[in-house]
Order: sequence, then C-alpha cells, then structure tokens
Amino acid sequence: MLSKNKIKHFRSLRLKKYREKYGEYLVEGEKIIKELIDAGYPLLKQLIATRQWLKDNYKNEIYPPEDILTVTVYELSKISSFKTPGKVIAVMRIPDHIINKAVVINDISLVLDKIQDPGNLGNIIRIADWFGIKNIFCSHDCADCFSPKVVQSTMGAIMRINVYYVNLKDLLEEYTSVPGFTVYGTFLSGESIYDKDLDTRAFIVMGNESRGISKSYMPYITTRLFVPKYAHQAGGVESLNVSAATAIVCSEFRRR
Repeated sequence: MLSKNKIKHFRSLRLKKYREKYGEYLVEGEKIIKELIDAGYPLLKQLIATRQWLKDNYKNEIYPPEDILTVTVYELSKISSFKTPGKVIAVMRIPDHIINKAVVINDISLVLDKIQDPGNLGNIIRIADWFGIKNIFCSHDCADCFSPKVVQSTMGAIMRINVYYVNLKDLLEEYTSVPGFTVYGTFLSGESIYDKDLDTRAFIVMGNESRGISKSYMPYITTRLFVPKYAHQAGGVESLNVSAATAIVCSEFRRR
C-alpha cells in the first residue's frame, strides 16, 4: 500500500521543480518499461506495479525488493498522468550528461531554439533516435524533456539520447570556431536541402514553432536550408510542423 507521502512525492514529479529537486522523473507505458527491465537499464530506480503485472513481466533479479512497490490499479491512478492508468510506472534517475566535444564535432547534432510544445519535443527526440543522432542541445526555454508528455511522446527514446539545456549563443560561438564544422539553420527560404552538399560534422538548428530561429543566432548560421514545397495550389499550408521538418532534414543528412 502506498503511503500519502509516497503518493505526494510521485505526483510531485509531474512538476519540473520537483524533478530537478529529486533528480527523478516518471515513465509510463507497459511496453517501454518492459524493455527497460529486459535491458537492465541502470537508471531505472524504482518500479511501482500491480502484483499481476510483476508476475507476468518481472523475470529477473536486477533490482532488490525495496525498489519494487506492489500497488493496486486504484493506487496507480493517484500517481499516473494518464486518464486510464496502466499497470506499472517506473521512477527513473535524471542522467547527468557531460558534453563530449570530441564526439560532437565529428557527427551531426540537433540544436533546438524555443521548441515549447511537449509533443514536438518528444517527437524530435524520437526522430533523433531513429536516425542515430545522439546529441540534442536545447535552449533553456524549450519544453522540459523529462515532463510526462515529452517522455511519453519519445516512446523510450529519451533514455537513449543525450539532451542538454545550454546557452545556445555560447554553444554556437564555441563550435563555429571549429575548422570544418558547419552550422545549418532551417528556414522558409534558402538553399534546397535536396540540392545542397551536406556536411556530416554539423549542427542542425531548428527554430520555434511559430517564430523560427531567433535573430540573435543568425550570425552563427553558416548555411540556410529549406525543404521546398511541391504543392503550389492556393490555400495550401505555409509551413511544416517543426517535428515533421526535423524528420525530413535528418533523413536527408543520413541518406547522404
């Protein structure tokens, strides 16, 4: 049985200030959590699950008994951010990622400027995982990658991608001084991504959903890219959703 204090603690992890305070976040979704257990994921701190779910899914001895809380579905509903809770919730440690510059300068990374919609950020993290992009740099005013909505949107990718919250101006200034390193920006005009030779040592900057890339970062953009529109009929959409644009751009970089 969950005590009131434990319920209060787990519910508090819905808020960023408490996630930062305790260094923890919640993961929901039976498929994702089953994969975590099977992989022996080191940052899995605690399981909160029904007796039946544990019987059906918990087949190893990676975690000591005190890291498993057996609860009822009703108790899970007091913690869950879902309208219809599942049968298990995982408490994860927030990773302490350290930027490895030697790795960053030899691959592609995403740089996100004020991506504020949790669904968009979650989808972008999932896209990065699909295309083998390990590092994402976010401005401090991006959505929190460990919020319940973002975590759910990533479908587990949040546990495989290094997400950093940094001062983007300092970041861009540092890396534009690296010889042979390119900073691409995505815009509604520029050079077609399908016609441009693309470097594999680069940042790809994706801008805010409505305002695009901030003017203060423009001086650091070495190449302006855009995804050309092929539907020219009147009344067509004016722009792509930022996560859809990210998928197209990442696909094109990896295709080369």
